[in-house]
Amino acid sequence: MKNITKVLACGILALGLAACGAKQESESETPAETAGCNPNGYQITPLEAAQLPLSLPDLDAGVINGNYALESGLNTSNPAVSIEEFNAETSVLRTNYVAVREGTEDSLKIKALVAALTSGEVNDYISSTYKGSVIPSFIDENGKEVASSSIPEADGDNVISVGATAVPHAEILKDVVKGLLEKHGWELDVVEYTDYVQPNTALEAGDLDANYFQTLGYMNNENASRGLHLKAAVGVHIEPMGIYSEKVTSLSDLKPGASIGVPNDTDNYGRAIQLLNDLGLLKDAPLDPEKIKEING
Repeated sequence: MKNITKVLACGILALGLAACGAKQESESETPAETAGCNPNGYQITPLEAAQLPLSLPDLDAGVINGNYALESGLNTSNPAVSIEEFNAETSVLRTNYVAVREGTEDSLKIKALVAALTSGEVNDYISSTYKGSVIPSFIDENGKEVASSSIPEADGDNVISVGATAVPHAEILKDVVKGLLEKHGWELDVVEYTDYVQPNTALEAGDLDANYFQTLGYMNNENASRGLHLKAAVGVHIEPMGIYSEKVTSLSDLKPGASIGVPNDTDNYGRAIQLLNDLGLLKDAPLDPEKIKEING
């Protein structure tokens, strides 16, 4: 089924690119300059976010979410040419936080978990393992940097149960945090989930001590819509968007008229176009997907 999906996605993309190419050739021998937002005449091609890694061979470049880059192995086989940068405000929006039940954030268990997750060992593991598709972001819910601290020794109940999605959350917990906590008498129990609802309801019910998978905005929305009482304990990492390519190793190598794939959902489309604006590939291009004709001409 995956192969069929890939063939269909690539076939549709090829037809679209061919049509765009035919239009350009009929109008001019060189890519026409569009409105000032796209001086190099790049062909911006919206595609389903999950299909972008599969379609990369048919594109000159693609703006791909960090989670999809991880799932497809791009972080090791073909690292990003360039990735998003973040300020204090955008870091808070994009960081994945550890969530706990309100009133437990100062417990010994949570202090131990937070200290382990914000350690130098976790920082180095993220940087070396994910090669830019995940970046450390040790901040609180206000965007203030959280300094590393010593892990307190276990006292009494030493089991810390944490719900997490598989990549990279459970990997970080199992590969690094578990060993760090064991040195101080703690036992880490990682419960893996494949959805974003159960980890929060299980935490609310007291079946977990913490979970690690979500952004602050998602957690706040879950609190409001489901009547939960969760609180962010600490931010750990960001999965940034990056520009990936199988054809160029530098943005300066992109030729006029190059095809650049972007996610087609509203939030990620705007985020991708903003990245292209920030990198100078586009100039103040509109972030609304309904205005793509203003970019492509």
